[in-house]
Amino acid sequence: MSESMSVSRIAFKPRKLSKLSKVRPSSDVNISGICDDSRLIQHGDAFLCMPRTATDAETFANKAMENGAVAIISVAKPLSVDLPLLQLPNMDAVGELLRKLLGRKASDINCIGITGTDGKTSIAWMLREALSRRFDTVWSTGTLGLVRNSSNISNIGNTTPSLITSHRLLQSAVQEDVDALVMEISSHGIEQERIAGLPINTAIWSNLGHDHLQDHGGFEPYGDLKKQFVTRTVQQGGIAICNADDKIMRKLMANTPAHWYAHGLYVGDADETIKLTWEQELPGMVRFSYQGKEIRIEDIPVGDFHAENLAAVALTLLSRFDVKFDELPEFLNSMSAPPGRMQALDIARWQVFIDYAHTPEALSRCLETARKLTRNRLMVVFGCGGNRDREKRPEMGRVAVETADCVWITSDNPRNELPEVIASEIENGMRKPYPAEVFLELDRKQAITDAIEAMRPGDLLVIAGKGHEAYMEIEDRRFEWSDFTIAEQCLHHKEDQRMQLCA
Repeated sequence: MSESMSVSRIAFKPRKLSKLSKVRPSSDVNISGICDDSRLIQHGDAFLCMPRTATDAETFANKAMENGAVAIISVAKPLSVDLPLLQLPNMDAVGELLRKLLGRKASDINCIGITGTDGKTSIAWMLREALSRRFDTVWSTGTLGLVRNSSNISNIGNTTPSLITSHRLLQSAVQEDVDALVMEISSHGIEQERIAGLPINTAIWSNLGHDHLQDHGGFEPYGDLKKQFVTRTVQQGGIAICNADDKIMRKLMANTPAHWYAHGLYVGDADETIKLTWEQELPGMVRFSYQGKEIRIEDIPVGDFHAENLAAVALTLLSRFDVKFDELPEFLNSMSAPPGRMQALDIARWQVFIDYAHTPEALSRCLETARKLTRNRLMVVFGCGGNRDREKRPEMGRVAVETADCVWITSDNPRNELPEVIASEIENGMRKPYPAEVFLELDRKQAITDAIEAMRPGDLLVIAGKGHEAYMEIEDRRFEWSDFTIAEQCLHHKEDQRMQLCA
């Protein structure tokens, strides 16, 4: 990992505020940067004021002025300040302003946005890797951070960072002659308009499941946010790649005039709306069908969900980048998976996978994949995050107990909730009597330890929920954490004990 790329300021050569926008330039003051955090203002900056209330706006603007701001850029809310004021009507206008600072070269970058409840990170990772086989420089941004390559990853704060950070990333991409920028677009990023003004020319919609519903007012408005991003990309001249196997997504897209390219699982019936179909014949291999032709892609990450994600990548290559169908193996064979997505620990004979699955849909697909690889018992350790969508907790409990043979309920970023309460809500979804063995161990390290100690030859264990995350969040504090490291230590200890018994 390299240093953080999470920023609140864009710097540039000093220029007159009046030349950046036609909106109220009563003063020709020079500005040398735009910053959206009043505490981090540098002398010569214009403060970008985007508060939720008018009272906050006045407070933040005055603080910025004290710290050296020479102008205020206000979005929607009127302000009374003793500085030149640029009043913009909406976030789109802010986005256009920031684009002017970058110049026209930003439009030369192929900018792909990926939204969806699950699959964003895997699609972003694999599309970056595929495009890197054609272009000199390709980056991706999202849950993992800013990925320049598999060994150079920087923190950006959120899956979709702030508007300033997003445009600063675009500015860096322009400066470093990046050919393509693949971005994960979260529901919060769409709702808070953190992507305003970005030159996104391709929208990929992976799926629609249950996550963050408490922040968006329910499932319907959550789905509408995703649809809004996809249709707007098309309306602005871009293209959309959608998963036709997601029935709700398909219904939402059917009610929009926006044209979209569809991929879907091969089921035998011809469907003219689906441009590319896929079928996983063996683990690590997928067959694609397109315009009457078939091709096999080999040595890919295990799991139907990875094959489905790769179908989105393939259709993007065909539709946006003019890759020929028979060239796909050159781009997609020997594809790697991102950290924490069915990530295997290669220690002796034990089968243990680390996966980020933290929604009912993702956990179900993860365990279905694991079941196909299991010779004996399928085991799972998982929990649910605190201060997040509570509706998914019983659903995840139901999925776990009906799919696995042994289940450990434990903690997963409880935040400001009691782990006991979260665990109880998970248990509420489990059918009684339990069709699987169920254990409650709220200490996640102990739960992982107990599960690995209980493993027998032929068993497979999935440790779900945290994946690549390097922290555990409890009561507003983040503690260093790694499921992978803990499991690795437990497996080495288990193997050492086995070797001693055999000696």
